[in-house]
Order: sequence, then structure tokens, then C-alpha cells
Amino acid sequence: MKILLAYNYYKHQYIDIGVKMEALLHRLRNANIDIHGFPLTVNPPGDTYYWKELDARWKRGDKKLCSLYENLGIKSESFDILVNYNGTNLHPDFVQQLSTFNIFSCFDDPESSEILSKPVAAAYDMSLVGNIAEVETYLQWGAKEVRFFPLGFYKEDYDPELTKEKILSESRSNDIVLLCERKTNYRANRLNKFAKAFPNGEYYGLGWPKGFLAENSIVDLYQKSKIGPNFHNSTGPINFRTYILPANGVLQICDNKSFLGKIFELDKEVIGFDTVEEAIEKTNYYLAHENERKLIAAAGWERAIKDYNEVSVFSLIEKYSKLVMSNKKEHRDQRIYLWNHRKRTRIKRIIYVILFPLRIILKIRAYLTWIYSNK
Repeated sequence: MKILLAYNYYKHQYIDIGVKMEALLHRLRNANIDIHGFPLTVNPPGDTYYWKELDARWKRGDKKLCSLYENLGIKSESFDILVNYNGTNLHPDFVQQLSTFNIFSCFDDPESSEILSKPVAAAYDMSLVGNIAEVETYLQWGAKEVRFFPLGFYKEDYDPELTKEKILSESRSNDIVLLCERKTNYRANRLNKFAKAFPNGEYYGLGWPKGFLAENSIVDLYQKSKIGPNFHNSTGPINFRTYILPANGVLQICDNKSFLGKIFELDKEVIGFDTVEEAIEKTNYYLAHENERKLIAAAGWERAIKDYNEVSVFSLIEKYSKLVMSNKKEHRDQRIYLWNHRKRTRIKRIIYVILFPLRIILKIRAYLTWIYSNK
């Protein structure tokens, strides 16, 4: 099966997303997965259109958006499966015009679902959900054939020279490692309690005194570290740490215990907790019981390397699709559809262009009013 992976080529402060994604796809093709990329972004690297803006642009027949869709439609004609990998920038009305087997793949926290996944998921033939705690939620929205799709880890996220024997026999110099933001209130309150209990831990990210850790230093720090706590803003697990920590031989102690147990085996491959107090207690225990820590870290490493490497994860796309794909859909000419859509929305587009300067003036006026009122 030929897979077209449409990915969001957004702006990133440190890395080129397009280069990273195409390198990943090249590696997957070398592993005999017939998968190719399409940057699903206007003027990449560009902006992400969340639902309100996406719907508005579609309804007025935005020229750049329709041009992007036309190119996607042409490209998709030689593929069996289309995956919207980040779940963004593709309007559900256009999805239903595509002849491919269409997959919505998203890794959203429930806090962002209203503006990202909920309005669009039902338009696809299948939804691959990165947040294992929200699979049932997608079904409630009317999404079809919902499956759990782990984030996994990439080649650059770990050292392939690491072995089970090294994890069991070698000592590690750093007790605690945590790379995540400390700004969101709910998570920040728990992180503050945890960091107070372990002040000598290595903490990096937005809101931490040390700031961000350089990308090329992350794997080295992980491989020197014994325990990696993993805190979420709400439901989960839904972050790369879930897979990167064990892939580097770090004992993961993670919240969302019940759903964590559906990804790894609790108390054998990872340790779960429900409260920050429990996380502190378990961290102290495994710092004091080195052999137990190493055994669980080694088992977690084995599981991550086997099931959550990039090839294993992306192989799930074809595996899941084969189980539910029916006969190929009737071919539709998306160019004719888009031409008719732009014709229907011409008046809305003209009104938008006419009113655009007025909106700018009103925004400037509101901003100046706010400045004067706060002097």
C-alpha cells in the first residue's frame, strides 16, 4: 500500500520540521514502508490553522488554501492511503472528496480538542489517536474506526549502542531528569512540589531556571540519568517522554497510571502514580533500591525498542488500514470541486477583502484605547 503522509510544516525555533519529517520518511522507506510526504501547510514553514480560522478560510474560498488542496488532490491520486499526520489544516468538506482511504492522526491534549480534532475527525475513514485516554472520546464525536497510535521515538532520540547489559551493569551519575514546561498551573504546582523534594535534579524547559537544554545534549543527559518523572497537564500519557525515557534506559515514573498500564506493564517496565506525593515516594524508593530500578529500566528499554521505535509505530498505519479498508472509492476530480467551491464563495471573498482594512483600523483603535486607559 502506498501511503501519503500529509504533515504540518510549521515554524520551529530550533529545527526545520520539513527536513526532519522527510529524513524520517526516507528511513521508513528504507525499512520497506512505502510512505511519502506532503507538507500540508500554506507557504511552508507556515502557520497552523485551527478550526475557527480553517473553517473561515474554507468558507470564503481562500485562494492559497484551495491551491494547497488542489496540489494535495493531484498528489494523492497515486496513493492508497492519506494520513493527516498532525490533524491540522485540512477541512472536512474537502477530505470527503478524496478517493484515498483517509486517516486522521492527532496527538492532542483534550484542552485543544475543541479547536483541533473534534470538528473534523468524523470526516475521515479512520482516526489514529495518540492520547490513549481519549480513544473513547473520539468515538463519542462520531469518528470511525478509532485506534491507539503511539507517538513512539525517533532515531535521533536515543543511542542505539545502549544495551540491556549496559543498563544493568553500568552506574549513572544523575538521579533525576525532567525536560518539560513549568508554566501551566496544574502541572506547575505538582512540579514545584516534586522539584522541592529533589532540588539537585536536572530540570530544563520553559519556566525552569536553567531554561532549555540544547538538542544535541538531551540523549547524553538521559543516558546519565537514573529516573525520569513524567507529568502531564491532564489526561494521557501523551508526550514523547513516555517513549524516549525508557528508550534511553531511564526508569520512567509517570502519572495517568491506569492508562500508562495500557502502554507499558506497570511495576515491571514502568512505574505509575496518581498523586505528586506518590511520585515523590516512589522516586525515593527506587533511588534507594538500585537493583530494582535497573531491572525495571531494562525491561522498559526492551519494550520501547521492540514496540515503540519509529518503524514499529508507522507500520501500524498499514496494519490497521488493511483490517478495515473496503474497495477503493470512486475517483473524483478535486480540481473541478475546488473550482466550483471558489466560484460559490466568490462574494464572501470580495466582502472579506473590502472589510479587511476596516478590521485592521478597529484593532488599532482598540489597542490605542487600551494603552490610554492603562496609563
